[in-house]
Formats: sequence, C-alpha cells, structure tokens
Amino acid sequence: MDVKKFVSLKTVLFLVFIAVVSAGAWYFMSGEKSVMEYRTAAARRADLRSLIQATGTLSAVETVDVGTQISGTIKGIYIDYNSVVKKGQLIAEIDSATQAADVAQAEANLNSAKADLMNSSAVLMNAEKKLARTRELAKRDLIAKADVDSDESSWLSAKAQVEASRAKVSQYRASLSKSKINYSYTKIYSPVDGVVVAKNVEMGQTVAASYQTPSIAEIARDLKQMQVEVNVDEADIGGVKDGQRAFFTVDTHPSKQFEGVVTQVRLSPTTSNNVVTYTVIVKVSNDENMLMPGMTANVSLIMDERSDVVVVPNSAFRFKPVNPNEKTADMGPPGRGKQNVAAVTAPAVYTLDAKNQPVKAEVKKGITDGENTEILSGINEGDKVITGIVVPKEAK
Repeated sequence: MDVKKFVSLKTVLFLVFIAVVSAGAWYFMSGEKSVMEYRTAAARRADLRSLIQATGTLSAVETVDVGTQISGTIKGIYIDYNSVVKKGQLIAEIDSATQAADVAQAEANLNSAKADLMNSSAVLMNAEKKLARTRELAKRDLIAKADVDSDESSWLSAKAQVEASRAKVSQYRASLSKSKINYSYTKIYSPVDGVVVAKNVEMGQTVAASYQTPSIAEIARDLKQMQVEVNVDEADIGGVKDGQRAFFTVDTHPSKQFEGVVTQVRLSPTTSNNVVTYTVIVKVSNDENMLMPGMTANVSLIMDERSDVVVVPNSAFRFKPVNPNEKTADMGPPGRGKQNVAAVTAPAVYTLDAKNQPVKAEVKKGITDGENTEILSGINEGDKVITGIVVPKEAK
C-alpha cells in the first residue's frame, strides 16, 4: 500500500471524528440553552352554564292502573297495546253468571222480607183493635185489669215485630244493592281518556281479587305531557329547586335536545350500594310524539347561567409551577438559577411575563361548566393563561 495514501486516509477519518464530536457538543449545548415553553390559552368571552349531570326515566305524568274488584274469568278483552280509549269505554268483561245469581237471590230475600213486614203489620193492626176494645170494656168495669195489661203487651210485641220486619227489609235491600254493584263490576270501563301502555290479562284468564286488586291494564292519561324521574346524588340535590330549566337527550334521538322544567324535588331518599339519591321530577312537552315511557334520559339540570362573561379553561387552575425548594425546581435553562414563583394558595392562574416566566394572578372565580370557569376579576379578556408545559418532544 502506498504510505502517502494511508496517511491521507487517517487524516480524513480524524477530521470526520472531530466534526461528529463538535456537532454533538453543539447540539447538546444548544438544547440546554433552549427556553422552556408553556401551553397557553387566551381568556375569552362566552356564555356559561353550571350543570348537574344525571340520568332518569321517562314516564307519563299520570298513569292509571285499571283493576277489577271481583274474581272471575275474563270473558272479553277489548283493548290492546297502544289502543286509544275514552273515559267510560268498555275495555274488558268478566263472566257474570255468579254475580247474576247473587242478584236474583238478594231480590228473593228482599221480597220475603217485605212479605214478613206485611204479615207483621197485619198482626199489629189486629192487636191495636183488640187493645182498643179491651180498654173500652175496662172503663165500664166489665173486664179485669189483667186483661188490659195482656192486650197491651201483645200490641207492643206486634209493634216490635213490625220494626224488626222493616229492618230486615232494609237489610235485604242493601244486600241487593251490593249484589248489583258486584254485578256491575263484571264490566270494566276506562276511567280516563288516554293510551293503553300495558295489557296484563287475556281472554279466558282467571283473576282472583281475594288479597289484592288484579291489574287489567295501565292507561296513560296524556302522552303529550310527560315527565322524567331524575336520580340526583345527595351531593348535588341542595342546588336543585322548582322552576329550574333542564335539557336532556335519549339514546334513540341522540342529536335531538329536549327541554323541561323542574316541578318537584321529592324528599324521600333512595339508598342503593350506600349511594343516596333523590328523585327530581322534570316536566317535558311531547308534542312531536318522539318520547315514550320507559326511555332513559341523560339529563342536565341548569343550576346557573351567565351570558357574555370572561372564561378560562379549568386546566389553568390545575397548573402549578414546581416548588423552588424541591430538587427539580430548576425549570429554566442552566445559568438562570431556580425560578422563585409563589405557590398557589388561593384561586389563581399563571400568565407569562416579558422573560417568558410564570407570574401568578389571583382571580375571583364564578360558575363553571366543568370545562371552563367564569373569571369575575383578576385578569382581562385576551390575557393568556398557562394551561401546561410543552415537553421537549413537543417543542418545535
């Protein structure tokens, strides 16, 4: 090999090595001298709502459970699901043979009691006439005093028997009325105008009313007006009042937002898995017939509203410069020393000064919607607040 060529090759390799080391040192030093970057967001004006998020179930404002007060076999059922019914419309009928027999028996008993009354009245009339004759003879001293007493006793007994017969007539008349009422219960009529939302029996089915009233059907009075029964956590219930606005969505119409009004906060709590909730009633109009009973509603209860106020992202309140007393407090480049930035002890955000260093700005907070917070004082519209730090990989 030529010695001159070998020396030239070594020289070239050495120069390349020196260039690589120099480039690495320059890159390392320039990286250390880079200024820390922060994510910022400008305070802006916006409309803000403070909300309580909850879930609930849609139902009709008034649902009537139509039952039967007597036992028997369903002879006819004249409704089905979604049937529109009017008040007084016949919706079901129970076999009335037993009740018809009870009415006939009660009528017979009443007639028998009336006959007994007529007989007792005749006996009383005879006793009155006999007593009158006895008293007339006694005035003439033609009969003994004991005969008068005997006839008076007979008259009183006859009079008592008439009263007893009258009472029995009243008793059997009431029994007949009761039998007729039970007979009328064999025909079941709708108590309201509405829509059938549940049919609980079929023709030929036997219903027994011994211990509880069997349900024939459920009728929703008016599905144009519905309500949402919202389960609100005990931590949030203190801010819910009658008259507050609410809006909600249902899974079947995710792009449609429905509005309602809180009409009732029920004081009876429900405990499930150690979680206490209260039921809040939200009334809603259903003029478009898009809502149905039983749907799950994702409800937002509006606690407070603000229009055209200064807001900042909530992440601005979560940003906190590193404590200067900690070993990792040196947030600036070498040579700058540790940043002496006060820690947040009151509601505050951080802005950047002319040297790109965080400066604390104490603020007065208003309402929040979970993403943004209203600023009542401390910063102005357009001021940029720090929301986070740009890590080296993110820096451009």
